[in-house]
Parts: sequence; C-alpha cells; structure tokens
Amino acid sequence: MIRATTRLATMVRRDMLCTTTAVVNRLHLEHFTHMDTGRSLRARAISTGSTMSSVSTNIDDVEAKDGFLKRFIKKMGWIDNSSVRLRVSSCLLYESVVDHINYTEFFQHFDMPDTFNTWFLITELHVWMLLVRSMAEGAEKGAAGRFMRNCIVETMWNDVTTRAKQLTMDNPSVVRPQIQQLSEQFQAALISYDEGISYDDKALAAALWRRFLSGRCEDYEKLELLVGYVRKQIAMLDQLSRYDFAIKPAVKWAPLREANQTT
Repeated sequence: MIRATTRLATMVRRDMLCTTTAVVNRLHLEHFTHMDTGRSLRARAISTGSTMSSVSTNIDDVEAKDGFLKRFIKKMGWIDNSSVRLRVSSCLLYESVVDHINYTEFFQHFDMPDTFNTWFLITELHVWMLLVRSMAEGAEKGAAGRFMRNCIVETMWNDVTTRAKQLTMDNPSVVRPQIQQLSEQFQAALISYDEGISYDDKALAAALWRRFLSGRCEDYEKLELLVGYVRKQIAMLDQLSRYDFAIKPAVKWAPLREANQTT
C-alpha cells in the first residue's frame, strides 16, 4: 500500500486533459497516415499503368505486414500497456462502483439520508479503494499506476458533475462551488483513509467515523462492520492479478453484510 501525500492529492486531476488530447491526436494521425498509404499505392499503380490486381497485391502485402506487427505487439503485451487500454479499464473500474454497489443497503444500515452528498460519500470510499490498488501497479509498471489513478478520478468527477447539473437544473450557478467543495473534501478524505489503512483498525475506524459517518455514529458494532467491510474489499482488490484489474477488470465487490450476518 502506498500512502497518499498532499502533493499527490492535489496533482490527481492536473495531467488528464493533456493525456487525452495527445492520445486522440495520435490516433487521428495514425488513421490518416494509414489512409494516405492506401491512396499512394493506388496512385502509383495508376500512374505506371498497373492493373487493379497489382494494386490489390500491394495493399494485401501492407495489410499482411500490419497484421503481423499487431500480432507481435499484442504477444509482447504492448497494446495492453497502452494509455488507451488503461483509460478504458479505469472507466470500467469506476462503473463497477456506481453500477454494482448497493447504495440503498448503506443508506438503510447506517441511517444515512438518500441525498447527493451521501451518494458521494459511498462512491468516494470505493473509489479510494480502487486508487489504493491502482497505485500498487506503479511499483512494477512505472507511471501506469499513477495514470490509472488519474483516469479513475477524472471519470468520477465527470460523473459527479453531470449528476450535480441534473439535480440543480433550476440553479446551475451552484454546481461549480459545490464541486469545488467536494473536491477539497475528497483530497482530505484520501489522506485520512490512506493513513487509516496504513495503521491498525483503530486508525481506520477513526477515519471512517470522521468522514464516512460524519462523526455521528454511536453504534460501534456498525463501525466495526464498516471497518471489516473495507478490509475485505482491500484484500479482494489486492488479490486481483494485473490482468484482472488493469487490462480486463473483473472486480466483484462483496456485499456490506453477508447472508449470515445480522448486525
């Protein structure tokens, strides 16, 4: 596990737009280069009086070489390590939270109101767990972990902003300060949760009590359940191979309470 620092927390979203633009521009360049190659082959064939069969042969040769190159790169694993693949995986990881976490169970068990803010608290907790696992990739893959971390957070803020706009259609001017406030709280939560998970259950319980439960929970059995839930999810993510996390995400979140739990 890697402890977040204030510097990392404030740098989370800074490098994302540049990365996206560079990827899109590169894909466009490769696309048009490929098109120009095809046109140049046809132009040379026509200018030399070659038949269409010879043109087809040349194009087939290019496609055959291209197919071999792609197969070679895929075998070496370069495609799976690309920023495009990691960005797609990051979106899927975030979707595993918002599409598969039982928010209603959290609302009911912890007596939380069904509001935008409590939805964000639940989402934030699970996104943080994804970020912890993402940064573990950095130990072996260089900047891959940090890139995934940024992409997950970027996806989250895009979703949060969209939801906030839908809820405040009558007063859109409140969205920006609301997102700014959530952003500051999110950065502080990352540091608090990282410190909690780095020490013992008491430290983690204190972090969850302050942030997730807003310091209002007096039922220590519920707090104990939440600590166990986080530890269990962290262990599940830690056991995932790089392929099942960063290449083809296969995250299966455990329920808050198992079928045999009554607390």
